[in-house]
This record gives sequence, C-alpha cells and structure tokens, in this order.
Amino acid sequence: MHKLLSKPLLLCALALGLTPAAQADQLVSPSLIKSTERGVLLNGRYFVGGQHGIHEIKRSADSSPNCRIDTGSGLTVCLLVSTVYGADQCDYSGMTADNTYLYAACTVADKTAPIPLLAPPKRAALFRVKPAAGSSTAEEVKSKPFATPVWYNGMTVLDSNTLLMTPSAPLGTKSAIVKLKITNTLTLDHTIKEWLPGSPLYLLNNGVTVSNGHVYFVGGQNLWRIPVRSDGSAGLPFLLYQTTINQTMDDLTVKGDWVVVTEIGIINGLGLNSLTFVHKSGFGPTAKLWTGLTQLSGVVVDPGTFGTPGAFIATSYFQGGVYRYFY
Repeated sequence: MHKLLSKPLLLCALALGLTPAAQADQLVSPSLIKSTERGVLLNGRYFVGGQHGIHEIKRSADSSPNCRIDTGSGLTVCLLVSTVYGADQCDYSGMTADNTYLYAACTVADKTAPIPLLAPPKRAALFRVKPAAGSSTAEEVKSKPFATPVWYNGMTVLDSNTLLMTPSAPLGTKSAIVKLKITNTLTLDHTIKEWLPGSPLYLLNNGVTVSNGHVYFVGGQNLWRIPVRSDGSAGLPFLLYQTTINQTMDDLTVKGDWVVVTEIGIINGLGLNSLTFVHKSGFGPTAKLWTGLTQLSGVVVDPGTFGTPGAFIATSYFQGGVYRYFY
C-alpha cells in the first residue's frame, strides 16, 4: 500500500487541522489475536499483549509449536507467555520494555462484578519476561504479586529498574501515576509510591511514556506533558490537548516533535476514531488520521521491523488484531 499522506502533506494537514482518512494494512487478523491491548518494541522485535497472552509478531517464518502464520500478511505470530496466572486467566493490561526485558501488569478481573473491567481486580502481578535470542520463546519469566490489586493500564520505563504506571478506575484514583522501583532484581520485590497525585482532571488514566526528560500522560479526555525534575520527581503538568466529551484517549507514542495518541469515540460510531497528532509544545492545531470504526488502543513507531520505518503499528482492544498506518 502506498503512503496515505506524504510528509509535506502531513505538515499541511497539521497546519490546517485537517482530518485525512486512513486505511490500514492488517498485519495480524483479529481471529489470531483478540483484545490486543498494548504493543511494544524490544531491540527491534515487536511484542503485543492479547487475549491469550504476550505474542511476538515477526516477518520470518517459524514452524515452532507456539507459532502460527497469518495467511493474509504472511507474518508469524508466536505465543511467548500465556495468560494463565495460577488458577486464573489474566489480562496484560499494561506493558513496556527496556533494552533487556518486557514488563507487564498481569491483572485478574473480578468476574463476579457487574462490569469486571470497571471493578477492582481480584489479583494482579508484575511480570518480567526476557525473550530468548534467536527463538520465539521466553528465556526467563518472573512475576511478583502487587500488594494491592490494581488495574495498571499505562506503563513506561523511567530509569534503571524504575517504572511509571497509571492506575485506572472510572471515577479516578488516589494517584494518577505511581512509581514502581524494583528493589531486588532476582525476586522482583518492589516498592510503589505516588509520582503524580490524582485529580478530577485525570479520570480513566491510561497511556504514559517518557521522552527527552518529559512524561506524556493520558488522563481520559486530557493529554498532559510533565517535566521530570533532576531528582526524578514530577514537575508541574501542562495541558497539551483536550478532546470532546464524546471522545476519550488510550495510548500514545512520540515521533519527532509530535505526540501521537490513539483517540476513540466512547460509543463507537458516535465519535471519530483516530491517530491524533499533538505538538509537544501544546501550541498550534492538531491533526487526525481517521481510522474508521477501528478503535485503537496501543501505538508504536515502526523502526523497520515490518518493512516501513516511520509507519505506525497499532492495536485494538475492542476489535483485536494489529494494524499498520502510514503518514
């Protein structure tokens, strides 16, 4: 597929605040991976959390028992870690990576609640996974339960053995962002402390990422930029973008001078689903690549893993699958 929007045209669209339509290459069918929540890159390899666990998606063929071929794209889908957690099934609600490990929040929903995904979870744990070099298996999988089960939807690496995570609940949480510090790398013992206090402005906390000394954070309908002080604490949040009442935002990534956030209609079809471009400064118009009825959850910038450096690789919790968008 040809690029839908060349760089000069994108800059014009950004200047005018236009909303060009986007069509996606489907890299992985929803029939292979449902409920794709987060996708992350680790040393050029792409991993995604879905209904059955954490998968690696790759271009090379692999006939291993844990791998399947997507007949549409020809890509290989390999299950790295399942969703089995003790006697329960969990959701990998948050995921990130450093240069060595995948980190994920494995959360067990309370199935007795009227709406399990909106209720406090039954159990939750921090997972650390080291993918094996040269094969689609895990060399190491460690886990440590969280002392208090919480849905952590957003997750990013702040520094060595330190993660920032966003606890989520419909009406907000005590802390908007917490800092998890691994105190024992062998056992995954850790401490969790508040990094950014909660606020009525941070409802349904979600995506969070670190870039060049700033944290970019989705608090429901608001996108924030937060400077990281020299001691690692949070500076004063600055509002970059606010969407309309019928919209919300999920995950985000940074590309050059732009924060690119997945924006969705709260009721699908009654709002625009898009990749929304917001300048890091918070000034000037935004632009949106409309994604039709596909409500995107996670997004990363392809370094060339799937053949087109700079394209956006996106997931959808509601529709499943993995998609590629050009700009």
